[in-house]
Amino acid sequence: MRGKPRKNHEQSERAKHAFLDCYKQWANISFACEASNVGRTTVYKWLEHDAEFSAAFKLAGEAATERLEREAWRRATEGSPYTRTSYYRGEPVGTDHKVEYSDQLMMLLLRARRPDLYREKLDVAVNQVIKTVAGVDPASVL
Repeated sequence: MRGKPRKNHEQSERAKHAFLDCYKQWANISFACEASNVGRTTVYKWLEHDAEFSAAFKLAGEAATERLEREAWRRATEGSPYTRTSYYRGEPVGTDHKVEYSDQLMMLLLRARRPDLYREKLDVAVNQVIKTVAGVDPASVL
């Protein structure tokens, strides 16, 4: 037998929960594997052979996506405060306190919520050109 010894059922269940908790928070399989000390191939085996784990994995992914959406909404609508100090000849001369909003995140959120109104519109015009060859009826070719 090579590699690590196999885990018993209880250890395996704890490892699954540790992985899913981390994945739910960060939405990154590699990071969740590293943080929970579970190999990537083990996770993919669980996904393939354990329907309960597979369903929990999908729910954790949805929770992670909702967390990302919540943060995008916050940055777009509430902004991110920051402080910047201005310097003149190496000496501080003032401090600005501002809130920075993300217009790009706002557009992405609007496109996701109302794609019919905010999506990029492309107008593709197609002109059909039919060339005729002497003695051939174009309608018979089409």
